[in-house]
Amino acid sequence: MESTLHPQLLHLGTKHYRINPSRHSLSAALSVPVGELEELAGAGDVQCPKDSLEDTLDVTIEAEDNGFIGRLHVPAMFHRFIVGPRSTSLDQIQRDFSCKVILPHVDSGSEVIIVKASVRSDVHSACRRIRWIQTDARSKTKPTHFISLPANYPELQKNFNLFRKTVLDSAQADKGPDFVGVNSDIFPRPAALHFTLVPLLLANESEVLQACDLLKQFFEATEHRDKISGCPLRLTIQGLEYMNDDPNKTSVLYAKVAPSPDRERLQNLTNALDRLFEEHNLTGSKIQRPDGNVLLHMTVMNARLASRSTSNGDSQFSVVGVMRECGNFVFAKDLLFDQIHLSVMGSQDGDGFYTHCSRVILKQSPSAPEFHVTIT
Repeated sequence: MESTLHPQLLHLGTKHYRINPSRHSLSAALSVPVGELEELAGAGDVQCPKDSLEDTLDVTIEAEDNGFIGRLHVPAMFHRFIVGPRSTSLDQIQRDFSCKVILPHVDSGSEVIIVKASVRSDVHSACRRIRWIQTDARSKTKPTHFISLPANYPELQKNFNLFRKTVLDSAQADKGPDFVGVNSDIFPRPAALHFTLVPLLLANESEVLQACDLLKQFFEATEHRDKISGCPLRLTIQGLEYMNDDPNKTSVLYAKVAPSPDRERLQNLTNALDRLFEEHNLTGSKIQRPDGNVLLHMTVMNARLASRSTSNGDSQFSVVGVMRECGNFVFAKDLLFDQIHLSVMGSQDGDGFYTHCSRVILKQSPSAPEFHVTIT
């Protein structure tokens, strides 16, 4: 009922569209078929000049001898969604708007898609359809980067290794169902431990630079300096939780941040970062709590780490025994966290952590408690 009363909306400048639920899939390339996008009543009452409409879609339309030509930049990773399986989406765009859509060659390095039609409005409508598909494709594409609070400090790594040994020893001794699926492959590298704050989908170098700039602007803004009180975060990492409702079959086990004023500062900081990057359409899939806060979590066991070398997809494991033996495990007590990274997903630097595109170092001068930021 909630999805009917409060449907998902798509905003394109002064235009607003309601995404109606679909009872069947019309296209494997578009989870919400374009036919299910309904323009809200009254949204079309605003009369926009042609240049305004084109600015909304970030497209350039020019007259040529036989009609009009439009050029719009679409990151290469989304081109396959525009083409669709067996060119179904591309063919439908060309039929619906009597146009010709030309995509750059896959090896050209270009991101410019060209749309040609005899009528200007057809070029514009085809470009708008392409933008719709691009927006939907972002929700289907895995994150490429993420903002994190690194947790690879020596003390925490040492305690994580102790946790890992305790769990594996318990699993070896207990042959029952409480440790099913628990093995050494599902533990992350100690040097890669982190709290994920905001997953990001940065489709090209331009978006990476934009994200780095947004992070810098965020920490330079006075209101955000107030949120983190101008100093590093002193946190206790204690206790475990699993992602789904069944402890017998789960894919992720994570460590929690114990309640404290600095935990609240971290939560406020994370929520504000999430809102900022979502406003700029740069976020990837994320995990939120029922109260709307971003879930603060440090993954300590992940089934995907074991399944990467298999073709069976994600496996699952039981955390019943782990929760019984280590449910209140202390990974760090009053540990000082002084860095925030924007990193590349799946990468690794010389220290074993993820390669960062941007780094914020939180400092406090002994003589004058003042917030300092270093972006590298």
